[in-house]
Amino acid sequence: MTRPTLGRLAKAAYAFGGTTDIFGHWLYFGLMQPVFVGFLHLSPSLLGIAQAASRLVDGVTDSYFGWRSDNTRTRWGRRRPYILVGSLLAGAALPCLFLASRSWDTSTLFWFVLLTACAYAPILSCYNMPYQSLGAELSADTDERTTIMSWRGVVQTLAGVVNAWAWWFAARPWFADADGTPNLARGATWAGVVAGTVMILAGIGNVLFVRERYYPLARQQERVAFWATTRQTFRCSPFRILLLTMVLFAVPTSLVGVLGFYVLYYYVLAGSPATAAFYGGLAGTSYSILGAAAIPFSAWLAAKVGKGRALRWALYGGALGLAASFVLYTPAAPMLSVLCHGLFGIVASGFFWVLLPSMLADVVDFDELESGQRREGAFASTLSYVLKLGTTVTLLGAGPLVELTGFDARRALQDPSTVTGLRILFALVPAVAALLAALALRRYPLTRATMNDIRARLEARRGVV
Repeated sequence: MTRPTLGRLAKAAYAFGGTTDIFGHWLYFGLMQPVFVGFLHLSPSLLGIAQAASRLVDGVTDSYFGWRSDNTRTRWGRRRPYILVGSLLAGAALPCLFLASRSWDTSTLFWFVLLTACAYAPILSCYNMPYQSLGAELSADTDERTTIMSWRGVVQTLAGVVNAWAWWFAARPWFADADGTPNLARGATWAGVVAGTVMILAGIGNVLFVRERYYPLARQQERVAFWATTRQTFRCSPFRILLLTMVLFAVPTSLVGVLGFYVLYYYVLAGSPATAAFYGGLAGTSYSILGAAAIPFSAWLAAKVGKGRALRWALYGGALGLAASFVLYTPAAPMLSVLCHGLFGIVASGFFWVLLPSMLADVVDFDELESGQRREGAFASTLSYVLKLGTTVTLLGAGPLVELTGFDARRALQDPSTVTGLRILFALVPAVAALLAALALRRYPLTRATMNDIRARLEARRGVV
């Protein structure tokens, strides 16, 4: 039997849609430290509270929109209406998140960051959960799923290059006040305008060129209550293993971006804003370029040895590379920090965030065989909810953890003991996380042979879709 494959235009359109996730979440979060801590002098603890609160809201609304898109029935499908509305709103709102003034006191600035971040979270969920769910239903072939996620991974890592230079772009003298004083908040606003335009175009492209493969099957399903859907996802044993792997790796390594800013800014470059922005751009570019370069290899390796084994090997290697940050982040050779960040990009962008979504699509097939339902949204949203709940806890602890080392946001140079504490945390936390995630993945049961058998049994039961 000839297996239908997804056309290049549809793959490209879906991949382009990944820019909304990267810009909406990570351009914003990447500029929060430079703008709100470095420029406007908000304390790390207060920023951590705002970030954590927005992540908590994001997790709740992710669950809602994942469930809602599974249970939506319209003439345009169950995913695309949300993708269109979400991309339009998210792109238009992104620049507004940086409309803060240096004249505000600490309380006003904190409430602005807290409220705008929490208000933006449901908008991103409206787009991102239907979009992630759509990716899990684009192909019935286990290997093509990795190919689709590879296309998306390349686009997202290239979008990461743009994110890497957003701080540098925002610091350009074009955005200075009339008296020549730099205004990083204004620059970040214009970075948001550029990124927001791309986000809107990406959403429109998905609506026009990507079809919902399983919608004819799903529209015949009965609608399922929210809490029943959530409970059912946790009963799926392969999904629990993926969930544990993600929590062990992605939640602790969310500190890489937070702690990396402080180590680079206050240790490697001794509190030099312009130089830190430049090296931050190089580091982010290294992360994205090496991550994108690794994607074809990760797809090849997954086809040869299986997705679970390929990801596990990458995590073992990543644990060693991440621990090396204690040596590679050094003022004697700042370019080594660029290389170190690139090594993390290979593990995270090149392997983890390509293979994990592909494995999640396999889990949906496994669940359909067991339950008789297509529930891409339920699995995507549960995964996202747990990730963001864990990240919320991490971000709540990040600020106090930084300040526990003796960090003072109003000092350009920190005490040597403070710097040493930051360096130890930056090296130890992500390395241990990668190692534990690799160990958890050893029990993942869905091999290629298993998935081919599941597909054959599904198609024998309900036909080829």
